[in-house]
Amino acid sequence: MVWSCPEFQRRNIIPAFESLEACVFLPTGALINHLGESVRSEQLLLTGGQWGCLRVWHPTTGRCLLEVKGPLDRAPVTADGTVLTSKDRESIDYGLHSIVDLQLAHVFPTPDSSTSSESPTDLLPKLILVRQSNHVEFYDPMRAKLTAEFLGDIGQVDQLCIVGKSHNRLLLADASPHLKLFVNPCGLSACSKEMDEGGKGSWSCHLVPGGHEDVITDLTVSTCGQWIVSGSKDQSLCLWQVVDRDLTLSGKGPLAKVILVKRLLNAHSAHISAVCFNKSTNLLISSADDNVLKAWTVNFNKPDVQNNANLHSVELAEWSVVHNAHQACVNAIDVSVNDQLVATASRDKTVKIWTVTKTGLDCLGVLQGHRRGVWSVCFSAREKVVLTASGDGDVRLWNLKDFSCIRTFEGHEQPVYKAVFLSNDRQILSCDQKGLVRLWNVSKPGMTETSDSSTGCKVFEAHEGRIWSIAVCPDESGFYTGGEDETLCYFKDVTQQIVEERSKKQEEFIQTRQILDNLIQQKQFAEALRLSVKLDQPKRTLDLLQDLLLMDEDMSQKANDKMKSVRYSGHVAKLETALNGLLRPTASSKTFHEDNYTSSEHLVQRLLTYAVNWNTRVRTSVIAQAVLNWIVTTWTPEQLLRWPGIARTVESLLPYTVRHYQRVSRLEEQLAILDYLCDVADEHQVGDIVESSDPAQTPDVVDLNLIHRISRKTFASPAELEVVLLS
Repeated sequence: MVWSCPEFQRRNIIPAFESLEACVFLPTGALINHLGESVRSEQLLLTGGQWGCLRVWHPTTGRCLLEVKGPLDRAPVTADGTVLTSKDRESIDYGLHSIVDLQLAHVFPTPDSSTSSESPTDLLPKLILVRQSNHVEFYDPMRAKLTAEFLGDIGQVDQLCIVGKSHNRLLLADASPHLKLFVNPCGLSACSKEMDEGGKGSWSCHLVPGGHEDVITDLTVSTCGQWIVSGSKDQSLCLWQVVDRDLTLSGKGPLAKVILVKRLLNAHSAHISAVCFNKSTNLLISSADDNVLKAWTVNFNKPDVQNNANLHSVELAEWSVVHNAHQACVNAIDVSVNDQLVATASRDKTVKIWTVTKTGLDCLGVLQGHRRGVWSVCFSAREKVVLTASGDGDVRLWNLKDFSCIRTFEGHEQPVYKAVFLSNDRQILSCDQKGLVRLWNVSKPGMTETSDSSTGCKVFEAHEGRIWSIAVCPDESGFYTGGEDETLCYFKDVTQQIVEERSKKQEEFIQTRQILDNLIQQKQFAEALRLSVKLDQPKRTLDLLQDLLLMDEDMSQKANDKMKSVRYSGHVAKLETALNGLLRPTASSKTFHEDNYTSSEHLVQRLLTYAVNWNTRVRTSVIAQAVLNWIVTTWTPEQLLRWPGIARTVESLLPYTVRHYQRVSRLEEQLAILDYLCDVADEHQVGDIVESSDPAQTPDVVDLNLIHRISRKTFASPAELEVVLLS
């Protein structure tokens, strides 16, 4: 309805014959290039709704003056210019391409804007269209020309494949009648000559409309990457060609286009379930829900140089038909490297191997063993084996000589929908219903650093829900996954980077270890201790502190008096001297890989974490107590309370410290008993020994005098008693 604003009166009723969602008035003088000078002074009305197309109306007469077609109205055109039929508008309901919003905005002109303006600061009108699929289109309202478009949400990703002459484009089918093309995706941009700045690629996506009228169920790509065949629920097969833009020519446009070359209507009498090219791209295998398997010959004619040098004319002819190929629908098809064998995986829990003869396809054998339907099948490129994935959660390898199962990979808890070979068939990638991707090692099965403890394979969390497809990069530098959560994931292989980092760390470790050994040899214990803590080597730090604790104060003193008892206070002083080296950076430590200087307090906090572990064992509790005593006497309680995790550290130290003191108390009680026994037996036993003149007849007895002296000694701490007893 058209209303008059001043009077609020209805001026006109325009029957649109569709459910409208948005309307907007175009600027005065718009669409002169289409409608002529008669509309220069008119303000036309633009509407959009259920059909997904824009229609221009005269508000006074109610006539439709112009119609801008939407994606559903863009009927596919073949290479020879034949326009194929599209859907009947009366059968169109609200779908992904219905228009939900129209807005007229004014923006600053861009440098490449073709619209002239008197000043570079003049605002230009822009028509913004939003579709149900969140697809955004930008039009020049003065000429009704599409200037830019942003592809919105992708649906459930059913199929992924890498296409293009350089194998640098990513094509997907997302439970819709249309394909979507990523012309320079991340991960494949390294193979592309038109890399963006930085070489990281982009996720810019282009819609490929037309071709099918129902959901696309499967895709197959030729070995060269330029030819694609899609099968759909509309029972048709479409042959597409990927054409790259010639970068040597001037002009702008998409880097690549997917052009419809051939369409076979009613190729099957039921929904097409799987399609596959052979490696020579002269034979196409397809199957449908009616259990019919068909083989098609593919003949490529030379391109027409006069019309288009890039486009070929292709002939698809039915060559062989196999009825009742399986007892249920075929889920996947694959062809061997030599084009002699065809494998079909079915929901009847079997995989059939067919041989390609001069007359058609003959069944060579059946692979039986899966407990549920088989979703994926893949020939090995180097061995006579076949890889299958099933709804029972198993991935299996089969021998083509006797059709026996030679190995089963168990670990998936949900149905497995795809499995492919990697690394010259030494590894396997598989994906399941839970959204997990697993990497199996075929040549050397077993545990790895990032392996699942129960299965021995690497596990990657990719999606929330089923993963339907996996596409591996040509150089195996990564792979893509797509699933029912409407997302696309890219995984990059960082194995080489990890190996290089480990090698670099190993070299640094050897070098710093040599430096550490030199410092210890030179008796620069403070610098050695600081370096060992900085390198985060608890074992080396413990060995160094134990050596300091048990080392004699003066080597010449030991030579003069070997029987002299070791004084604990001297060892503690030497130990504290080394520990004090953590508080100040020494001249040597600044050269030991200290690009980012580590604070002294941080090193002491790290040493305290070592002491917590040392305190749990009797043999190392002396060192732990010495370190703890040094820390609590060097820092004030206020400073210690600011350390991260100090409360938890104290809670970990208290129980074992109490246990150590209790053990020392029991030892003191036992020594007191020994002291009493010595006092009682000292006179008699020692006297008898003195009276004996023959040294050979002297019995082997305990030196009770030494025990007596030890028992009467006063110790400053339990740790000091431990050291004296050890000495």
